[in-house]
Amino acid sequence: MISNIIFDCDGVLIDSEILSFAVDEKMLPENGVTITAGDLAREFGGVTYGEMVAALNERFGTEIDPKRYQERCEAELSRTFETELRAIPGMRDLLTRLTVPIALASGSDLARLDQCLALTGLADFFDGRIFSAEQVARGKPAPDVFLFAAAQSGWQAAQCLVIEDSPSGIIAARAAGMRSVGFLGGAHRSLEDYGILRDAGAEYVAGNSDDLHNCLRDFGLVGPSRH
Repeated sequence: MISNIIFDCDGVLIDSEILSFAVDEKMLPENGVTITAGDLAREFGGVTYGEMVAALNERFGTEIDPKRYQERCEAELSRTFETELRAIPGMRDLLTRLTVPIALASGSDLARLDQCLALTGLADFFDGRIFSAEQVARGKPAPDVFLFAAAQSGWQAAQCLVIEDSPSGIIAARAAGMRSVGFLGGAHRSLEDYGILRDAGAEYVAGNSDDLHNCLRDFGLVGPSRH
C-alpha cells in the first residue's frame, strides 16, 4: 500500500529543466561539445553535472572539468531563475490536495533547491523533507537519494511512490524498491517521451498535472477532483 510520495524537483515541481539545458546548449560548444537541449534532456535529465560531464567527455573526447563547468552553469542559472523560473502549472494546487506525507529527492544540490523552492513558493509543502544527491554516494540512476529520503523520513521503501520526469529517476526508483509514475508536464518534455519513461519502468505516465492528479486520485492519495 502506498502511504508516502517522493517527488523529484526539476521538471516535476518546477519548470527548470528547459532553462538548465538551454544554458548547457549555449556553454558546451565552448568546451568542444555540440548537442541540443532536447537531446541533453532525454539523455541526462535527473543526473548530476559530474555524471553528465563524464559521459560527454567520453563521447566527444573532451576534458571538461566538471566542478568548474558546474560552477559556471549554476551562476548563469541562478540569474536566469530569478526572473524566469516558474512552478509547473497546476502543481501547487495538486500539492494542497495530497492526503499523505511527501518528500523531495533531487539530483540538484541543496543550495539550488533552496533557491528554486523559495522562488516558486513550494518549500513549505515538504516540511523539511528535502533531500539532494549531494548527501549520498551516488546520484540517479542509483537508488541512493530515494533510499536516503525514505530512511530520513521514517518510511518503508515499498510504501513510497516516486514522481519522476527522467528515465534515470524512474530506474533509481525501481532500484530502491519503489513504485513510480512518470511525468511529462515540464516544458522540456513532450508526449513523444512517453515511451522512454515507460521503458524505464514507470507504472503510469502523466502528461500534465491534471493527469497526475487523476492518477494519484486512483491511488487514493489525493482529495476530490478539481473538475
